[in-house]
Amino acid sequence: MQTSIITELLNTDFGKRADDILRKCVHCGFCTATCPTYQLLSDELDGPRGRIYQIKSMLEGQPADREILTHLDRCLSCRSCETTCPSGVDYAELIDIGRLHIEQQNIRPFGQKLARNLLGQLLPYKNRNALLFKLGSIFRFLLPVSLKEKAPIIRPVHHYKQQHTPSGKAVLLLEGCAQSTLSPNTNSAATALLQALGYKVIREPVVTCCGAVNQHLNQVEKAESWVLNNLSSWKQLDANEPLDAIVSTATGCGVMLKDYPKILNHISQDTQHYQPLIEKIKDISELFSAEELNKKIKTFTPGKQQISYHAPCTLTHGHKLSEKLFAELSALGYQLNIPQNAHLCCGSAGTYSLLQPQLSKQLRDNKLTALQQCSPEVIITANVGCEHHLNSAGKLPVIHWVELVANDIEQSC
Repeated sequence: MQTSIITELLNTDFGKRADDILRKCVHCGFCTATCPTYQLLSDELDGPRGRIYQIKSMLEGQPADREILTHLDRCLSCRSCETTCPSGVDYAELIDIGRLHIEQQNIRPFGQKLARNLLGQLLPYKNRNALLFKLGSIFRFLLPVSLKEKAPIIRPVHHYKQQHTPSGKAVLLLEGCAQSTLSPNTNSAATALLQALGYKVIREPVVTCCGAVNQHLNQVEKAESWVLNNLSSWKQLDANEPLDAIVSTATGCGVMLKDYPKILNHISQDTQHYQPLIEKIKDISELFSAEELNKKIKTFTPGKQQISYHAPCTLTHGHKLSEKLFAELSALGYQLNIPQNAHLCCGSAGTYSLLQPQLSKQLRDNKLTALQQCSPEVIITANVGCEHHLNSAGKLPVIHWVELVANDIEQSC
């Protein structure tokens, strides 16, 4: 499409990048067919095409208002539209630019500002969120229904048997600021799985945030601070013992980690020396191989339960690894069922379930209806946010897929 972004914006890195992205869009509308919020609301302004036009109008000089703010806030950043788009529009990057621009106009209501600032100060810090989640769990019975669903029921920690693999390829396992509290079994299971595959697992000296929470809340400076701190820490670890991979088990965090180059482009300092390190970032599914696991554990036997396979948006549209993971798990012998409309978001989307509770709940309930059609005994996923969000309905157990495999490894050994 043609653009006429105002000169003062076009002279900035963000403005130039937005102009490049906007010019790719041909207004075909294919994206609306796969947009979760458009499917619920049937409003052009709550679909990717409509949001693109609203961002374009702001960058061309139209005053930002709270109506535009509402429509941009409702976007899940699920990237389903990117998978559908025949023109390769980098929508996720464009929505971030649009949100940053409107945030700078200072039109957000005070209550929303306060809530977003609190989330940005609490969730990315392990000690703070652990206290928050613990209090929520203890006093769950006192909370109103809207918050009771979001208060976690933290499962007892299962300590998987650890193997000593001093000669294997060294991988740094990122434990995740929220996952460490909400689902600590995932980290323990991931360690057991990686060791069973022959990797030497190095744990983070200090658990830190990938920056996704602050990035999604338009707290760009804080997000950039996390990025630089993480890369500096990992570089020091890599210097002490060369890392073969930096592994994330939360696909939402993993997509943020793989977006580090885009964020570094906006930081005015020499960051090229971090590129070899960024290339080592992997989702755990990229290291997972049914063939290798069967070689290492010849007695491996998968469970026989019926399983619904929930591929998070970040795995499907961000990493584009949902088909690979499905194939590897199926090759191990798991009976997996893919739900209808698997491409649609479950409504978790980081802080979205807290900031857009009504839409989030509708999406969650639709997703659970689809996941339960095959009468499964368990639902597996690949992201802590989706796991917690789907579990909040309390209908069927939802676990990370690494726990499923680690449990069967333990039974087989």
